[in-house]
Amino acid sequence: MFYIFEMANNHMGSVDHAKKIIDDFADLAKRKKINAGIKLQFRNLDTFIHPNYKDRNDLKYIKRFNETRLSKEQFGEIINYIKSKNILSVSTPFDNESLPLFDTLGVEVLKIASCSVDDWPLLREVSKINRKIIISTGGATIKHLKKVYNLFKRAGRDFSFLHCIAEYPTPIENAFLDRIKKLKEEFPDIEIGYSTHEGPDTRSVSPYAVAMGATIIEKHIGKKTDTIDLNAYSCTAAQMEVVVDEIQLFESASRGDFSKSEALEQLKRGVYAKIELNSGYTIQEGDLYYAMPLQEGCLNVSNIDEIIGQKLLLDIDRNDPLKKEYLINPEREDKLQRIKATFNKILSDAGVTVTDKDDTELSCHFGLDKFYETGALIVSKINRTYCKKIIAMLPNQSHPTHRHLKKEECFELLKGDCILSLNGRDIQLEKGKPILINRKVNHSFRTKNGCVIEEVSTTHIKGDSIYENPAISKLTVDERKIVIKL
Repeated sequence: MFYIFEMANNHMGSVDHAKKIIDDFADLAKRKKINAGIKLQFRNLDTFIHPNYKDRNDLKYIKRFNETRLSKEQFGEIINYIKSKNILSVSTPFDNESLPLFDTLGVEVLKIASCSVDDWPLLREVSKINRKIIISTGGATIKHLKKVYNLFKRAGRDFSFLHCIAEYPTPIENAFLDRIKKLKEEFPDIEIGYSTHEGPDTRSVSPYAVAMGATIIEKHIGKKTDTIDLNAYSCTAAQMEVVVDEIQLFESASRGDFSKSEALEQLKRGVYAKIELNSGYTIQEGDLYYAMPLQEGCLNVSNIDEIIGQKLLLDIDRNDPLKKEYLINPEREDKLQRIKATFNKILSDAGVTVTDKDDTELSCHFGLDKFYETGALIVSKINRTYCKKIIAMLPNQSHPTHRHLKKEECFELLKGDCILSLNGRDIQLEKGKPILINRKVNHSFRTKNGCVIEEVSTTHIKGDSIYENPAISKLTVDERKIVIKL
């Protein structure tokens, strides 16, 4: 679940007030252990408003924009403060003229407002920017959204749609949450979320949206003071915490496999060796017996068809439990052998020697089956005060967007081709020209023909890689890594 805390113009043109809002919601995100970003809006008012209307305070929105105006310097200070809190910076551009500033400041996520969902001059420029893009869909037909979808899909962007009701505040009966299901049906390969404009004390609609399949929740936020009140659809951190609690309660109730029961598992019979069995032996049904209790890690009788005919990786004694890790998976082993053979050639061609003292692993962020699309071979040569690694990638492989909170690293190309993306800005790596990657900077890299990279960094700390994609973040480090020997 990704939460967008939409500050909008509730900073009231004050950097200090904006920082107080950020403090409240960054603390909420930390306490609740949620993936969150704080969002601003920015318009280049010098060009966004027609010259004849710049001082028209009788027009609601022009008056509001002028009263809460941020300079480029103020906007940059707030964006940097958001980043310092270890949460994502998000912002909505309303005009093409603002986009260069977003790039300069390294705004991590771009948000398209509902009023801009048919702003083709803006959409086309945003589609050229390589970072996460979230698009509100208020008032847009499915037919129109298909055009928007095709634009960003052809551009190869990571983007999502948010169901949105542009009614401020939105009565509960007008939430039309069924729209989330329809968006998921029409666009099954992208994330769908919900931009909520209900009253600040409404706590049930967002969890219902999650139940419909929303994985992004956007909510307007702010902070009350003696002189500043909030509008009818913005909430304080305390009010937002109630919503987060409700969503997390729903997630907790929805998690897991209903078919599994601890009591039932305890009553199942485990699979045990009837006789001593040696490494490399092909298991026959007569070699096994079945008994309770089911010991930790032991395969049970439901796995028997997967066991018979498999070879053992190691010796096991009579009465030992049979565990999955004791068995050779021929398909997996064959795949690993082919991958290792390919990397051995790539490293040899690059003049890189890998020894038994080196720690070698496959990064497979979406599993071994998708390794040829996403992943890399990583060889750790040393990891003390400083760290040296060799990174090798196969043709058309990519490494997803992530950042390090503690590690600073330097990449240098040894062989092949590689494009390094820093906060969405692409850099072509060249031999003899090392590129520094600072802490907390989002980066990814990809190759067309394969590559070998030397990485020198400060000490690598397990768990210090924070991935942008929530599907990766849900996995443990051990689930994303396969230790191998070349």
